[in-house]
Amino acid sequence: MEVFLFPLVNVTLFPRTTKPLNVFEPRYLSMIRDAVENQVPVAIGFIEDPAKVSSVRPGEKVSFVRDIAGYGYAQIVEERLNGTLLVFLQGQGKIKLGNVLDRGTPYIVCEGQIIPEKTVLEPELQGELGSLHKILTRWIYTHIPDPAQRDLFMRNMIQPEEIVGGFASYLVRDYDLQQMVLEFNDINEKVHFLHRLMESNELTI
Repeated sequence: MEVFLFPLVNVTLFPRTTKPLNVFEPRYLSMIRDAVENQVPVAIGFIEDPAKVSSVRPGEKVSFVRDIAGYGYAQIVEERLNGTLLVFLQGQGKIKLGNVLDRGTPYIVCEGQIIPEKTVLEPELQGELGSLHKILTRWIYTHIPDPAQRDLFMRNMIQPEEIVGGFASYLVRDYDLQQMVLEFNDINEKVHFLHRLMESNELTI
């Protein structure tokens, strides 16, 4: 598949989660509009250091982002008077980024290979998932005062993937650990890893 690449510092997009993005740079404004018009998925490329961003030529791999990226479809929520956009990116899954393609665009278009994941939770990990859900619920009620927004948030935190994505996005303080969670291919590994982090106090509670 082809994806538009949006390189961002310390940002990870998890499947079945929604990432709000403020887009202001001209090439990425063009990218989002093209993605919406043509229904092309956008991949969030995880960058640790913006100083390492470099230009790439068609046929090369993008070396300054992690190989594994979450991808989704963009929805323009607000187009502001100054031309900037508020965008919601709906996470669909994850891909392994391939070579850059020559599409004559100011932004990067590259190949992406969808990575299949195991999404069935083993019964013995239901308790650990329940603990994560309880802590995430407490965080939501503490940090989202608006009842309507809070209820919407809670309705989207039912399935294991949704709970894991929300938990990792909002409660894991280390960005590398967030990316590590994304790179696991088994929901059971993700749940167990996050539960261990919870027990070791490596969270933003």
